[in-house]
This record gives sequence, structure tokens and C-alpha cells, in this order.
Amino acid sequence: MNIDKLNRLLDTMPDRGVPACDLIVTQNSKQIYRHMSGYADAAHTRPVSPDDLYWCFSTSKVITCVAAMQLVERGIISPSDRLDRYIPEFSHMKIQHRDGSLTDAAAPILLEHLFTMTAGMSYDIKHPAIVEASVPGAGTVDIVRAMAKIPLGFEPGTRYRYSLCHDVLAAVVEISSGMRFSDYLRANIFDPCEMEEIGFRPPEQQLSRFSATYKFVNYNGTCIPCDNANGYRFTPEYESGGAGIFTRADEYIKMLSALSCSGTPAGRGILRPETVAMMEKNRLCPEANNDFVNGRLYGYGWGYCGRVHINPAYSLSLSPVGEFGWDGAAGAFAMVDRKNRLALYLASHILGCGYMYRMLHPIIRNLVYED
Repeated sequence: MNIDKLNRLLDTMPDRGVPACDLIVTQNSKQIYRHMSGYADAAHTRPVSPDDLYWCFSTSKVITCVAAMQLVERGIISPSDRLDRYIPEFSHMKIQHRDGSLTDAAAPILLEHLFTMTAGMSYDIKHPAIVEASVPGAGTVDIVRAMAKIPLGFEPGTRYRYSLCHDVLAAVVEISSGMRFSDYLRANIFDPCEMEEIGFRPPEQQLSRFSATYKFVNYNGTCIPCDNANGYRFTPEYESGGAGIFTRADEYIKMLSALSCSGTPAGRGILRPETVAMMEKNRLCPEANNDFVNGRLYGYGWGYCGRVHINPAYSLSLSPVGEFGWDGAAGAFAMVDRKNRLALYLASHILGCGYMYRMLHPIIRNLVYED
């Protein structure tokens, strides 16, 4: 690890339009690096600290996929299962074509399509079906059932489109386990990994500890303070498997560390090695993989838990084949490397920062592997 370069890069993050960040790296479940930079408040009076809280946004998806893979491992669900086995509302889906016409879907949505973002769903959180269902008291399963009213963009399994698939997967976890999604996570992931300060609904006393949220201005690398709320919480009872979790950086890294050490005591027993191996394989057909690369993730595919490294010569990534993880809407970056028993988590709170995804994440990842 090139510690000097990493420190210098992170210390200049505020100059690059990233006001605050917290990077942790573990190996064999032991912290080998941590560096924080910037200020946690918009007034720049409170330096970043280990106690700062962040919305995970889409790094919530990694947790959701781990939960679902636990159920696969236990034989409760299978990637080949039809979604309508668990949520009948998805039995008769429509495909909306570019001209606006609708036809019946020829193939059913499978759970594999939820894992891999190939179900044909969208990320239209303002769709009338979701808005109408988001009434007081509506929970995860209630609102996910309403999502079945939204037409698909293509036949399931044929293309890739980033979407609410993992919110639907959270509802499948809730239904198939017989437990509220948050209760399942607490019993099967958070408690075994000793992740204490993590959840979907921060109590009032924690709100002051959230790192300030910003919107990035891509053309000149500046940022603007904005509302700290999570727009993916459709109701107080809704638990978004795709974007709804908050935590500290040093709490989130515990689960990544356990995955990187699966099959050892440090893996905490959350998944067997052969199950994690399933998450290290690209699951996309060529056309779907072309959709996914999307101008920034060359040399990567998508598996049962986000991006998967498949071609180092093309990616220029120094991480090994099979490295996997995902990022978040506010710049978070999660990585699992079982070959080196290495895990990485970067927390930040800046929305719309393409610079983070396209430039900073790859540089940070490669500096971790340098030397």
C-alpha cells in the first residue's frame, strides 16, 4: 500500500470538491489503514471524526445481496426462482417499448434478474405507482408490490439497467424469511459482525452527527450544501434495500472484512466460501455487460453483489480478478478481495459526483495495491 500517496490524495480531497471523506482498509479483518480528511459540517468547524454518520445510499445494496445470498445458501430461495412465487403481483408484467406501446413480457422475472439488475425495472422513484403507494403505514412489501404496476424496459435477463431491483430483493428477503427486513439484517449480519450503529431510521440524537451532504458541480469541481435527507425512504416504515441504510465507516467495513475472510473465524460465519465465490463471477450476457460498462467500468461485469473484476488488462485495476463490491450515490466505495483477504470502504457525502466514480475511486483502489 502506498501510504504516503494515499495520505496526500485524501488530504487534498477538499481541493477537489470533496469536503469530507473517511477511508478504511482491512486485511485479515484487522485495520491496516485509516485516514480522514476535511470537515463534517458545511461551516467547516467540525473536522471529520470516527463518530460521523453517513447515508450508505447504494452501498446498502451489498448488504441486501449478502442477506439474500444467505437465504440461497440455506436453500430457502434460489436465483432460479420466479419472483412471482414470492410476490404474485409480478406475475403478468408488461414491456414498454420506445414508441410507448405495451406488450406482455414473454419471460418471467427470476430472482437472478433482481441480483443482476437485468429484470427490466427502472429507478423512477417518482413514478405514480410508487407515489400512490407511499401512504402512512406502508412498509417495504406494500410499496414493492406497487412497483409491479410499472412496465419493464426490456425482456427480463436480456439487458442491464440500474434500477430498484434490490429494493424488490429486500422484499423477497422479508417475505421468505418471515422477518421484517431490518430485523433479518440485525440477526443475521449486523449482530454477527458486531455492527452496532447501523440501521434505516436514525434517532433524533444521531442526526447532529451526520456528515453534511453536498451536490457536486462537475464542470469546476466545487460543491453546494444540500438537504441531508434520504430521498429513497418513501415512508418512515419503508426499508430500502437499495439505498436506505446509514452507518459509520468503521461499522460498514466489518461486513466487508467478514466477506473477505469467508471460511475463517474472521469471516464470522455470515457466508460460506463457496457462496462468496458465487458473488465473484460475472453473470451478465454480452449485451447486458455492454450496458453496464457505461463508460467507466471497463474490465468489470456484474454478479450477485455488484461489480465484479474480470479483465485486469482492460480495467487497469491492480485488484485481482473476482474483486467485487459497489458504490453509493454520495461517493461511497465498497470493495471485497478474498484473494488477499482485503476490504476497503470509503465514506463521503457528496451527491452527483461523477469525478468520484470515474477518477478518484480507481486511483484510491490502485494506491491500496501499489508497493
